Amino acid sequence: MQTNEVELVNGYVKSMTGFGRSSGSFGDVEVVAEIRAVNHRFLDIFIRVPKSYNSFEPQIRKTISETANRGKFEVMILRSGGRVGLTDVMLDYELAEKFHNMLLELKRRLNLGGEITVSDLLSLKEIVAPVDRLESFDHEWPIVEKCLRQAMSSLEDMRRTEGATLWRDIESRLVNIKDSIDAISPLVEQIGSEAKCRLERRVRDIAGGIELDDDRMIQELALIAERSDITEELTRLQSHVEQFLSFGKEGSPLGRKLDFLLQELHREVNTLGSKSASTDISSHVVNMKTEVEKIREQTQNIE
Repeated sequence: MQTNEVELVNGYVKSMTGFGRSSGSFGDVEVVAEIRAVNHRFLDIFIRVPKSYNSFEPQIRKTISETANRGKFEVMILRSGGRVGLTDVMLDYELAEKFHNMLLELKRRLNLGGEITVSDLLSLKEIVAPVDRLESFDHEWPIVEKCLRQAMSSLEDMRRTEGATLWRDIESRLVNIKDSIDAISPLVEQIGSEAKCRLERRVRDIAGGIELDDDRMIQELALIAERSDITEELTRLQSHVEQFLSFGKEGSPLGRKLDFLLQELHREVNTLGSKSASTDISSHVVNMKTEVEKIREQTQNIE
């Protein structure tokens, strides 16, 4: 079976890894939004914003979760400029009075001359501090949201591009598994017959000429042949591969579904290997195990 017999084109499978950045301005205010995404079993959003944007965190989280379903997201918002009218100055009169009294006591104890001036007190930065008027930043949310959505769109483009590459690799490995199934299928009946004949000869050799109940032997050989039959495993494997391929057409999110289906693929391949004594089949089983493990590595990065 050739790879081009399977529809491999899919633009909606997304990787969980990506980066997006966008910037914008509002008057003399400049905002930069950066988003990094990496693998994670669940959706985890970590937000770093200026103190003045703390009230935006729920909206930022909601904006990210509208698009993302799984992965760890680090969101960073930077703001510069535009301080006029947004900052008040706080003077701590009580602290200033304590500092003044302390300086007076210092003059008295050390017998120092000179006057204590306003400049002396203002040099103590704890007395005067700028304070953001947080309620005045609400009108900046539209520019923050615009930058955030543009950064997320850029990140999604990267995730889709990488996801398409991952899926093409996964599909090529699924095709290899299907090729192995197709190669094993014609061997099943032949190998079953040969195994039955070998077992019958061995039983008669062990019997050493003792007359055996042919009906009972036929029953036992049929039972052993049934236990070693791999037709059902091949059928289920074929079904799992086709289902796996069909999931790609649905697009992300599909990581959890693929995780479950991989477990089923792994189980059937292991059962196939344990039931088959044929070296021809065993080599195909080894190849399938290798492909399943490589698919598992790739699906860990799919949303």
